[in-house]
Amino acid sequence: MASSLVAPSQKDVVALARQSKLGWLAFPLVGAAAIFYMRVVRGHRVKDLAAVRRRFRAIARTRRPIVICANHLTMVDSVLLHWALSSPLDYVRQFRLFSWNVPAVENFKRNAAISLLTYLTKTVAIDRTGSSEHHREVLGKLGHLLRAGEMVTIFPEGGRSRTGRVEPEQVTYGVGQLLREVPDALVVCVYLRGDRQETWGNMPARGDTIEIDLETLEPSTHASGMRAARDLSRQVIGKLKEMEERYLGRRRPAPAGSRLAPRALVAARPRTPEASSSPAA
Repeated sequence: MASSLVAPSQKDVVALARQSKLGWLAFPLVGAAAIFYMRVVRGHRVKDLAAVRRRFRAIARTRRPIVICANHLTMVDSVLLHWALSSPLDYVRQFRLFSWNVPAVENFKRNAAISLLTYLTKTVAIDRTGSSEHHREVLGKLGHLLRAGEMVTIFPEGGRSRTGRVEPEQVTYGVGQLLREVPDALVVCVYLRGDRQETWGNMPARGDTIEIDLETLEPSTHASGMRAARDLSRQVIGKLKEMEERYLGRRRPAPAGSRLAPRALVAARPRTPEASSSPAA
């Protein structure tokens, strides 16, 4: 099968290895600061945190290439994922567990401090307005990282959902191209949402509890080329939609008059052309 991605140069490979090493060295400080901000400043907690980490630890033992695919509602979803999936000590011991992310350059390029922080947290930046060649180069780097035993996180919708729901029609084909290129990759679908998260935004509500659900998926297709990428991408977004429906089913209001009825979800907002925090290819 001919590759549709651009393989990284030796210079790129060395640069990625250097970036990972520097990120590992900086992690004790960066990781502690991130958790302090989330837990103390923002007052968040992750529901059943120990159980989520045990589940992810068991999945990670497979040693297969792992692509983490998540829904996307806030600017800090990547931070929440890192916090939820493994402990700081596990990251120090096995920095491969700290997945690579694909942030949009417009979200950090104007701020030197944020640019440095982004660099130190294992990222491969993408210009969403860039050429198809640029996008293929980004995917090529991600493919290399997966084959090298690293993990990669992608938001299949390509940006924060403007309706507050998983939007299958907005799925991008980058994740499918990546899975086509690395067919033995295991997909870990993650649905995350704050208990008071009604729609998209910059941050979860202060003091909100974050619920995390994860399932493995091994998408497959008999198609080829872009049809294969489209098919694989749709299987991933379909699983996330299924997980969302299960989550929302638990939140549906109880019968009228019930003292246990949770607050109903607000009406969905229309999609607007605002940039997202973390692109997925």
